Amino acid sequence: MNQFLLPVEAHELAALRARFGPAPHEQVRMTVDSPFLDGEGQLLTTRNRRAEICYILHRGNPQEAVLLHRKTYYPAQAWRLPTGGVEQDESVLDTLAREIEEETSFQIGKGPVPVRIEAFLGVLSYEMFHQTEQRTHSFATWHFLVSAPPNAQPVSMDPDEHLDGWDWRSIDGMGQVADELEEITAQDDQWYHWGRYRALSHRFVRQRWSARLGRGTWGEGTNAA
Repeated sequence: MNQFLLPVEAHELAALRARFGPAPHEQVRMTVDSPFLDGEGQLLTTRNRRAEICYILHRGNPQEAVLLHRKTYYPAQAWRLPTGGVEQDESVLDTLAREIEEETSFQIGKGPVPVRIEAFLGVLSYEMFHQTEQRTHSFATWHFLVSAPPNAQPVSMDPDEHLDGWDWRSIDGMGQVADELEEITAQDDQWYHWGRYRALSHRFVRQRWSARLGRGTWGEGTNAA
C-alpha cells in the first residue's frame, strides 16, 4: 500500500516529531484564481506533487544569513526560500535530500560539501479554493533548518530548475521577505496569488525561528542527519 499520498500523512509527521522534537502543523484556507495553480510557472499542485519541502540553509548562524533564490521567470525582485515538490510515494526526507543536491550540489551527510538537517520547523497546510475552477487544491509545505559548512557556495546541478541567482538574508528578515513578495507581486496580477501564497511560508519560518530562540532550542535537534 502506498504510504505517501496526502499532503500531510499522520505517520510521517509523527516520525519527524519523534526524530527532531515537537513541531507544529498549522492550516490555512485561502481563495485564489488564475493563473495561480493553472498557469505557466505556477503549476504548484500538478505533476503528481502532494506537497513541497522548504529548506532554510545557513552556514553557521541563521541570524547572519540563510539562502534565498530566484527563478528566471519570476518578477525581478521575487527572492524566496528554496522549495521542491514532494511526489506521491516519495517521503518528505527523500525529497529534501534530492532537492538540496539538485539545486545546490550539497549532499546530506556526505560529499565534498556535506550538509546536516538541524531541525524540523513544522508543516503548513493549505486549502486553496480556486475561483475559476470552482474546486479546492490541498497542499502543504514542510520546513527544515539545514546547516552547511562555512563559505559553502551553492551550484545548481539541474538546468530544469531555472535558477537565476542566489541571495543571503538573515532569518530574522523573513518577515520582510514576505512583505516584498506581496508588494512585488501585487503590482502584477499574473503573480498576485503566488505572492500571497509564498509570503505565508516565510512568515511561518520567522515565527518558528522566534519560538525556537524563545525556548533556547536552536541547534538541539534530536538525531539530526
